[in-house]
Amino acid sequence: MRIRVLALALAATGLMTAGASAADYGLSPGSTSYNPAAFNFNGFYLGAEGGLTSAHSIGSLGVVAGVNFDIADPVLAGIEFQGDWLLTGSPSTPYSFFALGRLGVVVTPDLLVYGVLGPAWVAGTPSYALGAGAEYALTDTLSVKGEVIGTGAWGAGPSSAKIQAGLLFHLQ
Repeated sequence: MRIRVLALALAATGLMTAGASAADYGLSPGSTSYNPAAFNFNGFYLGAEGGLTSAHSIGSLGVVAGVNFDIADPVLAGIEFQGDWLLTGSPSTPYSFFALGRLGVVVTPDLLVYGVLGPAWVAGTPSYALGAGAEYALTDTLSVKGEVIGTGAWGAGPSSAKIQAGLLFHLQ
């Protein structure tokens, strides 16, 4: 008797779940999970970054937060804050902070090219930062970025640079 009940329960479960298809999960057969038109560079984002610096350290790991907004299609402006832990191997000031203004152009629906400029605090020294980068959409909410930022003491030319890549999560 128990075997019949178990067999009937398994058969009923199989019949109830047999109708599930990819359409039930938001995907149709042959479609991709990423729609470039759904990505938007506007709004708030958070992320992580890492890279190499030419002075003060071997490398850096950090966090980034920012916001972008449309000025006029396809031009964006934004503000970005970066905090980096410098991998120096010494007890000197192992942190850098950046407050950057961003101005960019959306080249394609999933590619943003931008420039940055702003004040920085690099390993304990008040500095300025200027540079350029690109950001590319991977999914509807994730993007990757790569940038080069030169830094220097106020009133002097750039004395160091950092080259970094990051992964950003856009809260849209």
